[in-house]
Amino acid sequence: MKKSFQTIWIIGASSGIGESLTRKFHDHPTSQNQKIIISARNTDKLAKLASEMPGLTPVPVDITDPNAVNAAVNTVESEFGLPDLVILAAGIYSPMKLDAFSAATIRSHVDTNYMGIVNCLEPLLARMRARKSGEIAVVASVAGYRGLPNASAYGPTKAALINLCESLHTELTGSGVLLRVINPGFVKTRLTDKNDFEMPYLLEPDQAADFIYQGLCGGDKFEIAFPPPFVRQLKLTRILPYPIFFKLMRKLIRA
Repeated sequence: MKKSFQTIWIIGASSGIGESLTRKFHDHPTSQNQKIIISARNTDKLAKLASEMPGLTPVPVDITDPNAVNAAVNTVESEFGLPDLVILAAGIYSPMKLDAFSAATIRSHVDTNYMGIVNCLEPLLARMRARKSGEIAVVASVAGYRGLPNASAYGPTKAALINLCESLHTELTGSGVLLRVINPGFVKTRLTDKNDFEMPYLLEPDQAADFIYQGLCGGDKFEIAFPPPFVRQLKLTRILPYPIFFKLMRKLIRA
């Protein structure tokens, strides 16, 4: 049975997966009076999206600023009530090879991809637990399954998100609040356009949005991961002994 959401808040809606998911929910509403709030740092892009899709409400926010996040949560709750579904899709990505290893680059990824999500989870979890209902979906990545070459800034933040969601999902049992993790493979966006290697099973953003939409509306599974063949291959690497795993990764670097 398809799930119904009255109020959906998508944070990280200005581009990539977040934008495509916004369009998907707008074009295929899950309830008769569905409302969608969209957030990101890019105020101009949010306004453009809202002008293209009537019914969207833009609420700009910088997730690296806890005060800004709390203010946005207050704004959304006062105008619409606490959302039924919040999708945390904001994030940054820069490939980082060994020759360019940089603490500043890693710090920027941690501040946005990990602490930015944590900043959102703190007020949302507290308020949803008090209400005893609500869903939160955190966009991580299959890059968080295991350490991959050139991903030493991005991958660890996604691994941390997966670990965090696993911990919280267990603790939230019986609270009425559902926390889920979304692990996409390669999706063609302005971020993955930075890659200088062939990306297997590369998806268009609207294809990724389809996987996520079906997963969110079709049940309560903890993990929504795609595309299936790539996910199976990467999950297999999680059980490989280190000598075999590192040999495989060295082949990838030479390819």
